[in-house]
Amino acid sequence: MSMEPSSLRSECSPFRVLPARLFAAAGGLLLLLAAAAPATAQWRDPIEQYGVEVRTLVDPLDGSSFQARALLVSNGLGGYDSDGCPYSKGQQPRAFAVATSPTTLFSAPMSDFPQALTATQKQDIRAALAAFGSPDELADLPASTGYEIAAVVARSLGKGHYEVGELYLAGAWTVRDTVVGFLPGLQGAGDTWRKMSDVNTRAQQQTDNRARTRALFDLARISHRGGFVTQREAFLDLLSTFPDAGLGAMEKRDEFRRRVAQEQRLMQLARREFQAGLGSAEGSIAEQRYYLYLVGDIDRRAGDFEAAAQALQRVVDDARTADDVAALARDILQVLAVQEREGAGADSPAEAGGSK
Repeated sequence: MSMEPSSLRSECSPFRVLPARLFAAAGGLLLLLAAAAPATAQWRDPIEQYGVEVRTLVDPLDGSSFQARALLVSNGLGGYDSDGCPYSKGQQPRAFAVATSPTTLFSAPMSDFPQALTATQKQDIRAALAAFGSPDELADLPASTGYEIAAVVARSLGKGHYEVGELYLAGAWTVRDTVVGFLPGLQGAGDTWRKMSDVNTRAQQQTDNRARTRALFDLARISHRGGFVTQREAFLDLLSTFPDAGLGAMEKRDEFRRRVAQEQRLMQLARREFQAGLGSAEGSIAEQRYYLYLVGDIDRRAGDFEAAAQALQRVVDDARTADDVAALARDILQVLAVQEREGAGADSPAEAGGSK
């Protein structure tokens, strides 16, 4: 089952890895609790140089040259999320896919970096970039900001709503990376739900407070990848019901939620663009149904279950929807029924995690 219609693969985001069931043979979720990293590990993102190439680009606004890193090696060992976000073990290619000029902040996908602009385009882009402040004030900007700037640039260049939305969505994924870290072999909503339930069962066996703290963070991370917002918040709430044995769980939880909010802001910007494209009947029918699917999944990840179910059901009911997209929508609808039924207010990992 591929992540989107084949007609979209060369036209849309260069940041999306598409093979169906990415590395499914890698086989399920590794036992997170047996070798759990400290709860603080999810905030560290060390730079690894393996497979990174330095390229020289020319800023089309001022003609200055600058260097940008490109990741040449990737793998699918982390699986994928329901909105198409793929994961490698190690650094994620999307963290390098957008290049930003240090002199003007001009940003664009490295694979689509323009060589020349008209005077009108330069004027429009400079006006749009002014909202982000001075380049001197944004040294070492995060990848998510680069994507947000690239989306604004793309809009100034007259790119379509779907393409602009894809940039916002990929930017949201770079924030998600800092929350979830590496979780092996999660394959979409249904598979992640089942594996979350399995890890939840193991978590209940923990009696040591440090192990319980790590287990709940792991469960929150899995829930976040799956888009299970009720369960994620229930697991995070449980952290305040027992001592964390010096791991700083409350501070980590606050940071976790701050980053979730940052990711959600970018996802809502993506949703706005996808909705605008749908409203103007942009693209083929297959594209429209795919982006309606993404709107539904973004709504689910924001906790708007009713809107999500309505959008996803429309995708499933439309005979013009590509088979692979319809299958993805059905997978989410099956999980969404359980996700809604579980509700909020769980007071134990078992209740929060639901059943298989």
